[in-house]
Amino acid sequence: MKITEVARRYARALMALAKQKGQHLRAHQELEAVAQIFQKDPSIQQYFINPLVGPEQKKAVVQNTFQGKGLLEEVFNLLLLLAEKNRLNLFAEIVAAYEQQMDLEQNITRGAVRSAKALSEADKKDLESKIAKILNKKIILTYKEDPKLLGGVVAQAGGWTFDDSIETHLIKLNEELNRRAN
Repeated sequence: MKITEVARRYARALMALAKQKGQHLRAHQELEAVAQIFQKDPSIQQYFINPLVGPEQKKAVVQNTFQGKGLLEEVFNLLLLLAEKNRLNLFAEIVAAYEQQMDLEQNITRGAVRSAKALSEADKKDLESKIAKILNKKIILTYKEDPKLLGGVVAQAGGWTFDDSIETHLIKLNEELNRRAN
């Protein structure tokens, strides 16, 4: 997901406010929960991006829906502000930007792993520890099976690519054989 600078500003502002009260972890959890509500029902999202629905109506819906439900004041006020400014369409971006801020705070790098077949838990832990050691950061990886891979894994984390796929090994072997033949 591409994150706009406007979404980053909202996320940084919320992080600063929540951090002052030591509630930045809870704010992250609440943002995720609200984002899941928005994602579950596309009609909710359609309502908030509808230009025929005025900001005051959107603000009233946010107040009626979330007031008194135990949300942090900062998260609730963010929702109200976004409704008032007609920017609730940025909410998913703001959540993603907030997560990036949290990752920076906690020295976490996220990444993705593609593998020819599902990896065992032991293989996942081994891969995560090797990448964490190289990058000197905590690593959170998502795993996906990729039928295009003949075998092995390709991991991408923190701007790095770790390619241990059979295809790459075959390419290197071919290059080595061509070098030796010449």
